[in-house]
Amino acid sequence: MKISFASAEDEKKIKAVLTASGLQHQDISPSHLQHFLVLKDGPNSTLTGVVGLELKNNNALLRSLAVIEPERSKGLATQLVREIEKYAKSQQVDTLYLLTLTAERFFAKQGYRKTDRKSAPPDIQETAEFNSLCPETAVCMKKQLSIDN
Repeated sequence: MKISFASAEDEKKIKAVLTASGLQHQDISPSHLQHFLVLKDGPNSTLTGVVGLELKNNNALLRSLAVIEPERSKGLATQLVREIEKYAKSQQVDTLYLLTLTAERFFAKQGYRKTDRKSAPPDIQETAEFNSLCPETAVCMKKQLSIDN
């Protein structure tokens, strides 16, 4: 398994993985992909997982974390989260935010804490995911990043 930055050629496969996982992707464009990581496996470089960021000043929205069904429960999502957090730190991100309907327990294990959706900074609230793609019932979570984490 190899984690690398997504390319424009990965867009259709990323959207297929997100669709299969029940995640929104209507707003993802090739320009978004510069802040996405993909997990590929095997000689054919099968795309098995994805995670992305939307950078907003010193905050970011963690989004689109998905691993294909046969590869789940192997720690791959945790690896993707660790790598995207490292990347976020390299981009001077202080706080990561996310919305989830199904993975609150997973993200809590990764150090994310539930927070009021309205407490997210305006630039995060203005993203399509916050604004229209994720329902109000989605749980908002955040994690403070530091050099030590």
